[in-house]
Amino acid sequence: MCCDLRGFTAFAAAHTSDQIIALLREYYDAVGAAVVDVEGTIKDYAGDGVLVLVGAPVPVNDHADRAVRLARRIRELVGQVIRNWNDGPARLGIGVGVASGPVTVGVVGGESRLEYAAVGQAVNLAARLCAQASAGEILLDPATAALAEDSSVDGFSALAPLTLKGFPQAVAALVNAER
Repeated sequence: MCCDLRGFTAFAAAHTSDQIIALLREYYDAVGAAVVDVEGTIKDYAGDGVLVLVGAPVPVNDHADRAVRLARRIRELVGQVIRNWNDGPARLGIGVGVASGPVTVGVVGGESRLEYAAVGQAVNLAARLCAQASAGEILLDPATAALAEDSSVDGFSALAPLTLKGFPQAVAALVNAER
């Protein structure tokens, strides 16, 4: 699962460095609280983006349900944070992408630096879906929808296939927009 803030570049241009860091701390705290609730693992913070693994490194049978629950909870908690920061023309939002599939996790790097990595098509797809999600949207791949309980994907609807960077074929997706 990937999430990132919409409007962050404009927000950063209109605020001080201290304000930007304060926002990011609140944002990361909100995401972290949601991740703990589903026993996920935060893999990366990259500016205003976060990559979360659900079912790795510790496998869980209901990873799809947890990932969808996580996406909804992040949208809710981060929504509370950004409402407090939306004080001017630079409006913030949150976009989320969720994908399921085989992922290889482990330590990679060179002699001078090691890092925990997650690689695989599902990681790439979650990132690309996140990039396509508008503020308040969760984009979900069909594999996650098929693995999840019907109640988890209630409120999602099919999108027209998406053209995504690095994917030779258009990709099907489902969307759930904040109401």
